Amino acid sequence: MEHTFLTTAAALALTAAAVVGAMAFSQSFAKEEPHLAAENPEVSVLEEPEEMVLGTFEGKLALFVGKSPYPNRIFDFMVRTLPLEDQSRLAEGIKISSEEELELLLEDFMS
Repeated sequence: MEHTFLTTAAALALTAAAVVGAMAFSQSFAKEEPHLAAENPEVSVLEEPEEMVLGTFEGKLALFVGKSPYPNRIFDFMVRTLPLEDQSRLAEGIKISSEEELELLLEDFMS
């Protein structure tokens, strides 16, 4: 019985020591952070939003984002049902500056 008690007590002591050591280790890094931040201030770099283009993919209306040759979204709308002028604009690609502009164009084309 005494052996089990000593084993349990030793295990608890080791666990407590490990927890205290881990806390001290993490606090030492927390204390160094302001010092490191002063030496190496983070520079915020603003990324430009990716270009959005409304075009066609396999005969359907599609939204391309960035420089990918594959669409981000494909709409269930066949471009051939549009007037030739709209078809030609979509073949060239219509640059979109916002989600609102996209919604308006989709409304126009699909109505």
